[in-house]
Amino acid sequence: MVQLKDDSSEASEHSTVIKAPEEQKPLWPYLLLTVAIALLAIGAHFIQKTSPDGKLPCPFHAAFGSLSNLKNPHNPTSDDPVPSNEQTSQTEQKEQTSQTEQREQTSQTEQREQADQYDSTLYSEELVYGSKKKLANVYRGRVLTKPELAEHGPSSERPWVAVLGQIYDVAAGKRHYGDGGSYHFFAGKDGSRAYSTGQFDDEGLIDDITGTTVQQIGEIYHWINIFSKKYPFVGRLEGPFFTAGGLPTAHWREVEDSLSQLNAIEKEKGEVRRKFPSCNSHYDQGAGKAEVWCTEKSGGITRDWVGNPRQLHLPGETVRCACIQESLLDDPKLKEYPDCEPTSTSCKIKLN
Repeated sequence: MVQLKDDSSEASEHSTVIKAPEEQKPLWPYLLLTVAIALLAIGAHFIQKTSPDGKLPCPFHAAFGSLSNLKNPHNPTSDDPVPSNEQTSQTEQKEQTSQTEQREQTSQTEQREQADQYDSTLYSEELVYGSKKKLANVYRGRVLTKPELAEHGPSSERPWVAVLGQIYDVAAGKRHYGDGGSYHFFAGKDGSRAYSTGQFDDEGLIDDITGTTVQQIGEIYHWINIFSKKYPFVGRLEGPFFTAGGLPTAHWREVEDSLSQLNAIEKEKGEVRRKFPSCNSHYDQGAGKAEVWCTEKSGGITRDWVGNPRQLHLPGETVRCACIQESLLDDPKLKEYPDCEPTSTSCKIKLN
């Protein structure tokens, strides 16, 4: 009988032992930890920067502050004491107050300069009449002589007219200012005086306005307003109102003073009209009678009272009907209408 040897021991001696591979640790915890640290650092930096008291240390400035010569604005040293909230608030208030005062001072200075500033506009409806501004002592426009202006008379292809030394091209209105036109006598000259007097001959069509009243100067200047809206401005005329350089003369300044007086008069009249608004009226000349009455809008003045009709006597003006408030009925400039109840809002009048 054949005996079989047990080769298990030998096999075990020559066999190679294979070890199981070790299990690798995952990397995501490390990545997560790194991200968390970064977020904490960023959050701490943001809180430190926005914190009013600055007590929380700033990691970035703490870590890199020694590498820079710059002071850490978020982590002051003993040389840079941290202001309290109250001190910071007071400082901010002082700065805001100072800035507000500076703005107000600047605004007031600008307003004073604008109020005193002369208007450099060559022509304007609000140049002087209705405005406080005056012509500037600076002019870069065209200046013409009287012979040059005369070349643009009524027979010219392009007629020009001048008022108070300001010249306008009225070619667009040639049918009025050209030959045969109703205003042909104004072309080629400065006939300022005639715009008020209505004297359209050689003696009246002159630029000498000596002796004219404030109202007459206002009437003359009214034509500048008209021309400036309708016709091109040419330049200034050397003469009584402007120098050879186009600068205003003493005569022009007198015109401005007259217009300023006229503005004051018109303002006063406006106040009187608001205080004593005119009545509504209806006249029947054939029957020899009229009726006057008051409403809350009579005289073009809207108000919250009606008033009673009275005769208003103002110096230098024609007597007119005015609507009067109860509190002003005792004014000595007022008279009652005959045969009319004092408290009535309408009156019937017999015409003479």
